Amino acid sequence: MELQAVLMAAGGGSRMMDLTYSTPKALLPVGNKPLIWYPLNLLERVGFEEVIIITTKEIQKLLSTDTKMKLDIVCIQEDADMGTADALRHIQQKIKVWDFIN
Repeated sequence: MELQAVLMAAGGGSRMMDLTYSTPKALLPVGNKPLIWYPLNLLERVGFEEVIIITTKEIQKLLSTDTKMKLDIVCIQEDADMGTADALRHIQQKIKVWDFIN
């Protein structure tokens, strides 16, 4: 069975404005890695093969140039703040199996 994950990484971090004023929340450094690296690394380690990331253009650019993971990463750009339900509706044609764990 192919494992596929959806990672929501388009939030601006509005409650962390001191930290996210010039850097998107997903790119904030934690240790020596961007925050988004940790869930991606965990998904790869437990056997996921594909990750759909709903994200911004800036984060998509970093992922397309800086990833050394074996995951098949598909970035979907969120143009406006859609919210969780609209974002999932936007990508429904890319989801292969509708079994969710959140």
